[in-house]
Amino acid sequence: MNVIRINVSLPQATYKELTEEVESRGRSHFICEAINNAIAERRNRRLAVEYLEAGQEIKRINADLDGTIADGID
Repeated sequence: MNVIRINVSLPQATYKELTEEVESRGRSHFICEAINNAIAERRNRRLAVEYLEAGQEIKRINADLDGTIADGID
């Protein structure tokens, strides 16, 4: 696996909690997992909004077509 080393600034309180919770050899993995989870959560929220908007658009189109479909089918 290719890795890239970066510097990250954390509030002291966050760093303290991290060091108390995760041993030093596991911090990179823990941070990577946290970032991946946060990205997935943001992506899921964005997709949920897009699906909601698409559903509303489909309902609007169906309502517009409702009258058209009934025309001439007597």
